[in-house]
Amino acid sequence: MRGHHMAIGRRQLLTSLALTALAAPVLAKGTATRASAATGTGTGTGTAARMAAGSGPLFMQVVAHEDDDILFMNPDLSNALADGTPSVTVFVTAGNITGDPCAGGCWDPAGDPLRTWNRQMGAVNAYSRMTGVGDNDPATDEIGHWTVEAWTVAGKQVERYMLKDRSVHLIFLNLHDAGLANVLNGGTDTTVIPKDSPLSGPSTYTAADVVEVLRQIMVTYQPTVLRAQDELPDTRYKDDHSDHISAAKFAGVAASQYGGSLIQVNYRDYNISDCPVNLDPATVGTKGVFVSEYASHDHSGNYETAWFSRMYYRWSRGTSWAGLNQDGRPQVFVVRAGSLYTYWRQGDGSWGGPARFADPGGRLAPGIAVGTNADGRLEVFARRLTDHHIVSVPQTTPNGVWRDSWADLGNPNAGLVNAGQVGVPAVVASQDGRLELFVKNGGGGLSAIRQTSPNGAWTTTWDDLHGTDIQDPVTAIRNGVGRIEVFASTRDGVINWWQTAPNDAINGPGPIPNSRPASPPKAALDQDGRIELAYREAETGAMLVSYQTRPGGLWSQSPTNLGGHKGVGEPAMANLGGRVVLFERNGGGGVSTTAQTAPNAGYGAWQDLGGTVLDYPTAIVDGGGVLYVFAIGTDGRVYFRTGTTPTNLGGWQGMPL
Repeated sequence: MRGHHMAIGRRQLLTSLALTALAAPVLAKGTATRASAATGTGTGTGTAARMAAGSGPLFMQVVAHEDDDILFMNPDLSNALADGTPSVTVFVTAGNITGDPCAGGCWDPAGDPLRTWNRQMGAVNAYSRMTGVGDNDPATDEIGHWTVEAWTVAGKQVERYMLKDRSVHLIFLNLHDAGLANVLNGGTDTTVIPKDSPLSGPSTYTAADVVEVLRQIMVTYQPTVLRAQDELPDTRYKDDHSDHISAAKFAGVAASQYGGSLIQVNYRDYNISDCPVNLDPATVGTKGVFVSEYASHDHSGNYETAWFSRMYYRWSRGTSWAGLNQDGRPQVFVVRAGSLYTYWRQGDGSWGGPARFADPGGRLAPGIAVGTNADGRLEVFARRLTDHHIVSVPQTTPNGVWRDSWADLGNPNAGLVNAGQVGVPAVVASQDGRLELFVKNGGGGLSAIRQTSPNGAWTTTWDDLHGTDIQDPVTAIRNGVGRIEVFASTRDGVINWWQTAPNDAINGPGPIPNSRPASPPKAALDQDGRIELAYREAETGAMLVSYQTRPGGLWSQSPTNLGGHKGVGEPAMANLGGRVVLFERNGGGGVSTTAQTAPNAGYGAWQDLGGTVLDYPTAIVDGGGVLYVFAIGTDGRVYFRTGTTPTNLGGWQGMPL
């Protein structure tokens, strides 16, 4: 994270990389001269070790093809590179089906070495431009800014490009394009050797080999954040490439075996074209520039312009990953390498943790929901990625320790082909204290279960509450007259469900008037009990707020446009002293905030709190009336700011890993 305490521990740019590069010929523009081969104990490993030294941030991207990161992980990728965050990207396939030229046909194996080389040069050009090293001409070959070598990892030779005087590396495994699914399913593949490669020969991979190479790359670089593709695309929308899915699965298994404090972020791919535009026009233009740098070496023409204007996470962390203990102390929950960890404020004001929860029985998605039982015990809900079940774990006593086993709450689509499409949970308490749990179901509607009594067991059958086209995650709140309301975005509006009386059945859905969302919504209560519902506006990135005209009543006919500092994703919200405070992840990758100028009133100017955060913040007010906003930094640490007024939140403070 940038600024204040967040800068402590940042990995420095490589001071010795230029000296390392002198051991290899300087790569002239348009030439294929490369460094000689190096083993895992040679020059390359020394460079990576220096790059990974210390406790600061390092991003690792694992993608299938040489343009996947540029198309589907931007602007996150370019923001981090522009910020100077060390980065290593692993391209699992050679991308040999496209790439200039396609003489004899793009499937002609005779052209594989040249097409592979050209796709590598496309990535080199794009990264040069994203880091500010390259010029403004997409047709210029930027290879002169890089040194290249062969590197042996887990007995396999890979190619490694290193940007001179920058902590940016590109690693190419060179498995065959469109062949990863076969390897994942038990086959083998022998790598493509690009034109003029420093590799001494091809390597042959099994699925276990791919995982082990990725794991050992992680061991070498010690990433704090892993970015990967979508291992479980939403089947309601456009089909994805089998290489994308396979690369994501390989990355997930490798990350699980690597373990540690690694935080994983997955990105949707082809099917973002079926979602609303969620990048503002200026960001779309910048992203297009980076794509054009790549495309100067790959004129396959397979791009959809929709990909330029969108970036979506597969599993949103959401903004509900904090809760309050019975005595008013805040506690936060973070998924690392598929396991859940927690931090809590102690009685003396210091922070305890991180403490790892019991094994949930499989990797967890990052979207965590925190509920409070009627007796004050916190309970955490998550989605297990391995079998698509919703699971939970409670405190054994209020303010106390946590149970050493998870409860399996099942899946609303158990036994059906769409069971894997269930979303992450949202939880809220009824007026009588029973917790109610909501998820997007496999068909795109809403499903729910609830406790049969306060603090008691859960119903064993999920209720289908209907709806369609829901975009994950959903949000739930109890309104000012004691009735639960649930909200979800679709691709063309926001819809809600409601109780007609406290503790009653859930009805709906119905529309929120004139809503045009490009994010899930988030809800908070005004001082007078009306719900304020915030979400992004499609095509602009502005923050919109719809509101009830009376507690539990009708909705404003048009949302209020709060503007904001661009960015993507749902906001975090809290009520401090009767005023709703709203936080967004802004267009520069930091956190911005605005608040009502008075209870039940409109909102004031936005304030940029600085920092560079991983994805979405969360906010909560403790038992003493102190507002906390939490975010995860690029170094994987949890950071927070506090204050008793919305406009004075102090500086960022970090927690240990």
